Amino acid sequence: MSVSCIVLAGGLGTRLRSAVPDLPKCLAPISGRPFLEWQLRSLVERGVQRFVLALGHGSADVLESLRQPWARGLTIDTVIERELLGTGGAARFAMNETGLDEALIANGDTFLGGSLQTMLAPLDVNGGELMRIGTVQVSDRTRFGGVAVDAEQRVTEFLDKGKTDAGPINAGLYRIHRLAFDYEGQGALSLEAQVMPHLIKKNALQSRELAGPFIDIGVPADYRLFDSRVHEFIRQN
Repeated sequence: MSVSCIVLAGGLGTRLRSAVPDLPKCLAPISGRPFLEWQLRSLVERGVQRFVLALGHGSADVLESLRQPWARGLTIDTVIERELLGTGGAARFAMNETGLDEALIANGDTFLGGSLQTMLAPLDVNGGELMRIGTVQVSDRTRFGGVAVDAEQRVTEFLDKGKTDAGPINAGLYRIHRLAFDYEGQGALSLEAQVMPHLIKKNALQSRELAGPFIDIGVPADYRLFDSRVHEFIRQN
């Protein structure tokens, strides 16, 4: 089964502007190459065959980058939202535009290493699973909040940010079926604040713990960390 991944790369990137003022964050330079190149090539190595870039802010810059030699040999489609749609709206728009019934969803500012086999497996739609999220264990959940999971790997709750304890967090990688969006209209929509809480109520949201390195480059400190240690992250794939 061919695996497609929608990359949410249309955000405004306001948190990263002090470090990367002139580019969308998916093109933030990492060791002289755009973050997007590192992300896509890493995902290809672990089983993704096709990408759909969900673009908005800075789309012209991204399209220009895709004409560069690094993108040759990768199967990449693009869709451009005409208004801010949020993470859920952008994912739904990309699936509608490309005819995908099921796809991985990745944040355009998140690098996640390690095996993805449990996320590449199809959803058990007949058993009620409409979405699956990847989680990673961290020692301090202050910035990220947490994820509560039951014995059947169903997500039961998202925990607020601010707690300094260890535990699983949302790693920014999802597998989703278009049926997860059936209850909503066509406007802006958040995966985190609207779609996932709705699916929790239906027992339709599963999780899989992943073991690879995780970093969100959306804040300057972590962007600089990834820039300085990118080869360490890549080696852990």
